[in-house]
Amino acid sequence: MKQEIRGGQEVTGVFLSEIAAPNLLRLMQASGLDYVIVDCEHGYFDYSQVAALAAVGNGIHFPVIVRIPSVARDCIQKYLDAGVDGLLVPMLETKEQARMLVRYGKYAPEGKRGISTMRPHSNYNPGSLQEYTSAANGRIMLFAQIETQKGVDNIGDIVSVPGLDGIFIGPNDLACDLGTMGDFSTPAMERCISTVIEESKKAGLPSGIITSKTELIKQCRCKGMTMFSCDSELGLLKKGILEMRKRSQG
Repeated sequence: MKQEIRGGQEVTGVFLSEIAAPNLLRLMQASGLDYVIVDCEHGYFDYSQVAALAAVGNGIHFPVIVRIPSVARDCIQKYLDAGVDGLLVPMLETKEQARMLVRYGKYAPEGKRGISTMRPHSNYNPGSLQEYTSAANGRIMLFAQIETQKGVDNIGDIVSVPGLDGIFIGPNDLACDLGTMGDFSTPAMERCISTVIEESKKAGLPSGIITSKTELIKQCRCKGMTMFSCDSELGLLKKGILEMRKRSQG
């Protein structure tokens, strides 16, 4: 996935909000999705559940990205050692936060990630330590999620941090921060989205959005976004149930 998004290829994923059944990843892959984001910001997954999801994801080569609560060494270390493919930091607003993400998420010399290799992330067979840590740095994906006006204002500095792999917009919180909760069509919102896309493109980074609004996805695609997280397992399940009821009653 890392090579795909850096090459400008479009990828489509979905959020995992509550249901920790690892085989959901197999269903997602069979349905044509490219990745999953496990929500450990709002979701109540524990480390063992994330580890089980990562194990299945690794086994079928389906990227598992975890949205972490904050830029904190302890959770970054545990999720990466469990074998996840990437991390997404919500409410990222500054260059320093982006630097800390890279510091904790990458091995030396790019960062200061702690070394413990007899773990799932190395498939319990790291081989040469220098070769493994270099390969791990090349595999792990680190994403910033922009959700405030401050984050938009600092996007040029944020995307300049070496080691970042892409930028996502969280439109719900961004619209709220702009004072237009639930409205994604305001001029201010459009300017923010365009700014993030343009600054990311200048830095050679892909940009994306997390939303279930299909019209917003279409608009962002036309503006140059290539990464889309289009709904959650709960949203898709509810829509499927409602559609089933509609068909069965009609």
